[in-house]
Amino acid sequence: MNLCLLFPHPRWIMAAELIHVLRELHPSLAQVEVECRTGDLGHGMGVGQTVRVQWERHTVLVAMIQTPLTAQTLEWTLSVSLHEEELLTQVRAHAAHATLAYRGQETDPLEQYLALTTIAIGLTRLGAILMMNIGARTSCPAQPLLPRPGEDLMQVLRTLPVTVLFVGFIKMEFQNTEGVWMRTCGAPLMDLPDLAMLARSHDESRTVFYMFNDIFMAMRSAKIRFKEGDMVQLEELNWRFRKPRPHEKFLESPRMIVLEPDTAPDRLRLP
Repeated sequence: MNLCLLFPHPRWIMAAELIHVLRELHPSLAQVEVECRTGDLGHGMGVGQTVRVQWERHTVLVAMIQTPLTAQTLEWTLSVSLHEEELLTQVRAHAAHATLAYRGQETDPLEQYLALTTIAIGLTRLGAILMMNIGARTSCPAQPLLPRPGEDLMQVLRTLPVTVLFVGFIKMEFQNTEGVWMRTCGAPLMDLPDLAMLARSHDESRTVFYMFNDIFMAMRSAKIRFKEGDMVQLEELNWRFRKPRPHEKFLESPRMIVLEPDTAPDRLRLP
């Protein structure tokens, strides 16, 4: 489980500085401990920092790398993003990045992501401009995730749709295909299947985005695991799940199910 942060300039972390920032973020971080070490990171990354952050059941390891993310990895995520051009210009000019990896005792993938995001938000206060989930091909500007005065950070994070940062949402168009394919990426990292459907147009993006999120939340809360042939009712329509067909290589995933409209009466209504 990993996240990545981009910085406009090389950034060196002081333990006392990060502790102060994190303890201000949320009461659960009141006893957070931070250990920083500087040295050669290996693998051609040069001299940088390793930072260990520990609190409660959680341990997050941060590698502060004083060079940009590789262009190939960066474009893998940005090529499917909808960021404004001004932000994209800043991101492509970034000078340093950090990788965050979960190494704590929590086994729930969502709780691991929440822990990683909490530390990433703390690092955002130290200058990060973009938060990326490379495995899910998704990213979001870092600053809007900072809690406003009076907000409870953990409550805000728990109400975020998983399709904002934890699971990617991609739209694809192909010649000789009417409509727009919409799919998720990275859901298997949360022990969920990726989802896909052929929408009529880009106008349905918001509806499909939240439909996918509702399905993910239902699977988590009710411990449901949909499979080929199952049906649900969403947006007053019945939907049947199927596996990708052999020619649908663009739906490649360790676990993928496709939604198609269905008129059969027997279905599961999502809570």
